[in-house]
Amino acid sequence: MANEGNPRPTLIRNIRPFSLTLKVRVRVSRMWRPRRFQSDIYDGLHYLLIDEMGDTIHAKIDESDYPHIANTMQQGGIYDISVFHTRRDPSKCKVANHEVQLCFNESTKFELVENVVPPIPEYSFHLLEFNELAPQVQQQPLLIDIYGCIKSATPEYQVPIKDTDKMESKLELIVENLRREDLKIFLWGDAARKFNLDSIGASGSAILALITSLRVTKFRQQIQASSTTHSCILINPQIQQTQEYQAEFSKPGDRVKTIPPPTKRLTPEQAKQQTTMTVSQLNALDPDVYTEVYCTASIRRFSMHSGWWYKGCSSCHKQLKKREDATALSCIDHDTQIPLPWYRVEMTIYDKTNQATVMIMGTEAEQLFGISCKNLVNKRFYPTHETVPEEMEKVIDQTYLFLIKVNSYGQLLVTNIFPNDQAAPSSTQAEPNTATPDRLSYQRKRMTEGSSRALFISDSEKRMKSDAQNKHTTTVVSSSTSLFPEKEQYEKKTD
Repeated sequence: MANEGNPRPTLIRNIRPFSLTLKVRVRVSRMWRPRRFQSDIYDGLHYLLIDEMGDTIHAKIDESDYPHIANTMQQGGIYDISVFHTRRDPSKCKVANHEVQLCFNESTKFELVENVVPPIPEYSFHLLEFNELAPQVQQQPLLIDIYGCIKSATPEYQVPIKDTDKMESKLELIVENLRREDLKIFLWGDAARKFNLDSIGASGSAILALITSLRVTKFRQQIQASSTTHSCILINPQIQQTQEYQAEFSKPGDRVKTIPPPTKRLTPEQAKQQTTMTVSQLNALDPDVYTEVYCTASIRRFSMHSGWWYKGCSSCHKQLKKREDATALSCIDHDTQIPLPWYRVEMTIYDKTNQATVMIMGTEAEQLFGISCKNLVNKRFYPTHETVPEEMEKVIDQTYLFLIKVNSYGQLLVTNIFPNDQAAPSSTQAEPNTATPDRLSYQRKRMTEGSSRALFISDSEKRMKSDAQNKHTTTVVSSSTSLFPEKEQYEKKTD
């Protein structure tokens, strides 16, 4: 009976979801109160708890209960906890390697325990070496922790969030391991705002940091990590690796260097207020002086001599090529790949002063046309790569504000697009619009009566397309979100 009144604590490894009558004895390894991403709303109080076996579990107090029980546990303390329930951890990427999350509320009991035997570890981290990060890109069920020396930091700056009008804080770190390998880490939101760069820079010595709950990504073939709402930053923590790192990073050159933030990216409203160049000035840009410029111009035509898409690598979007000793297409960095259609469109833009040729690729082209390249390739029967889709023809003579990058060869690449309220410039000197009724009719006829096949399309999709052609009606709905709502959905009837 005594055991029933005072049950032994349940080990974390034995906890199952949807349980009520439990008691645990755990140490608060760390605690944090995050804001939701792109929001000022707090998301409750979170804990990482650890037991005598070294196992960990994620616990949470909902924001509605936070004011009533916020001060019941302190970081580092050991507690007997009872009167709580469990559920499956809803996070896609988990903080702890456990399927269950503990849910505390105002009725939960927290009893501080001292002189615990056996002792409970103070910390538990999911630390990975830099050479272990690559497999995490494709599948990362558990957020990772990184320990190293901060070599440089870019002060917090604001960046626009894709497909929204919101701005968010961002801070960049370069962290080194014992092999002097670098890893770029991006802190977002609260993690960036709370990072005290001034005090770290004034320390006069190397700074060792442990950054928790990171998501691993790859950009331009480089592994990097980004903070999540669960990330915590521990400066100079005393862990097993500390002594070895302190011995390695003891030179004056190991102190944190402050790097200026990159050129500020603007919101659509701010971009419209920027000084823009004419197309004539665009043609004479010196790449040693300018990196990116704004230009308001209209689209005159698309150059189809090299097509408007290519078969790209699904990981890095580089063009796939066929090796001499193989029949399948492969990427120089990722071996054999399933081809992914990727935009590469050369187009002529113009204003009252002149015309220029620019290149638009990938997501920027999706933004302009309102549809992914794969969906556009699959949904129609295009006789050749040179056939101009109607989704592209409909933006001819439309005016946009382009952000254009010039490379060392003088090539102009569109890196962002903003809607423009101005009417299209006078096209009295422009060539006639190629999207004539006769041409559209001819193209529709070729698309419905031609024997060419679509690429990257399943048998079921082919049957659906065949049925649609027999009814002489094609309905097109864009599957991607565009900055230009008028491109999101339309219906086109064939002859």
